[in-house]
Amino acid sequence: MKSELDALGVVKKFGGLVALKGVNISVVPSTITMLIGPNGSGKTTLINVISGIYKPDEGKVLLRGKDITGLPPHEVYSLGLVRTFQIPSPFLRLTVLENLMVVAKNQLGEKPISAVFRRRRWMREEEELEEKAFRVMELLHLERLWNRRASELSGGQMKLLEIGRALMSDPSIILMDEPVAGVNPKLAYDIMEYITNVRKELGISFLIVEHRLDIVLDYVDYVYAMHKGEIIARGPPEEVISNPSVVRSYLGG
Repeated sequence: MKSELDALGVVKKFGGLVALKGVNISVVPSTITMLIGPNGSGKTTLINVISGIYKPDEGKVLLRGKDITGLPPHEVYSLGLVRTFQIPSPFLRLTVLENLMVVAKNQLGEKPISAVFRRRRWMREEEELEEKAFRVMELLHLERLWNRRASELSGGQMKLLEIGRALMSDPSIILMDEPVAGVNPKLAYDIMEYITNVRKELGISFLIVEHRLDIVLDYVDYVYAMHKGEIIARGPPEEVISNPSVVRSYLGG
């Protein structure tokens, strides 16, 4: 089976510090893959390289076989690879619905002259975007909050809105940096259930970095464990979490 995403031999250095030492990972289409490891193991650096924030010193990043190594984040985004952050940053004064609609790609309203002369098409597009936004809200159980300002949402609801904004761009893969960090356990489990439903219904792949292993492991298909810039284990969740090297890395060995 072809991969949705591949990082091949990725090396990243910061002066004399080698943060990534020839990392290789793959994400299979329509799966949830998890990246684990203690703080400082290189997880966020790898996500930054994949999403175009950092350019690797060596190695390649492939998206559905296309070389995207070193492309800037906006180009990576336009190709279908979208990233969410640990701390969501929606437009606080906009409603949930408005936050979703504003991030859709290639809107006619972004081109004022075209919008003026193609008013009917623009209005039809706005109606279609609104319908799409409500479908996304239903997937994430946010529909009852559609007219609530983002500033009025709880931390967990903000996380869901961040996922919704990613979905509005029609991604093929979403990179998620600690999607349930700081969220109460009940909503954390709900968030993972919603991510699983999105994967099933839309066929989107996920690469998740998360420390709350007790919550997330039950929902993922495959796990990579990192330590000191290297992949030290890979495989099904139950195998990786019991791997002696992984246990030692979390205990400081």
